[in-house]
Amino acid sequence: QAAGDLAGARASYAESHRILQRLAADNPSSAQARRDVSVSLDKLGEVQQTAGDLAGARASYAESIQIARRLAADNPSSTEARRDVSVSLDKLGNVQQAAGDLAGARASYAESLQIGRRLAADNPSSAAARRDIAASLIKLGDVQRAAGDLAGARASYAEGHQILQRLAADNPS
Repeated sequence: QAAGDLAGARASYAESHRILQRLAADNPSSAQARRDVSVSLDKLGEVQQTAGDLAGARASYAESIQIARRLAADNPSSTEARRDVSVSLDKLGNVQQAAGDLAGARASYAESLQIGRRLAADNPSSAAARRDIAASLIKLGDVQRAAGDLAGARASYAEGHQILQRLAADNPS
């Protein structure tokens, strides 16, 4: 993908996805196999989005979210499973925003933010969880601004900025 061969990257990710689907079907009790399918859908969605196939990317991310939600429901104490849902929601929000679906993007970013807040509450010392919250707030602010909700955008940006300032103060190097 980095070299610019989007068609080749798309074909490679699609083939990898098919292989991972077969592996998951052969081992339906494996959470890792199902997670691998979800991650492959995210990768496929990324190349689809880069190639301008927003509908394809949206479908890939939506399917990835379904798998990630099932994995999180099966193992609610798994930080990784819950974060996977959040990451895929952010990616879906990116596609929705690019396609002009500001309401959909706002909902995706807001849900991702909600998950991020719960993850940070479960592990308040996690810089990664706080960084994820800041990223979701900035994305939410972007879509709020695009939708004309300047007060909401300002509040989201300000909260995200405060989190980033605290992270920087906590780790000045």
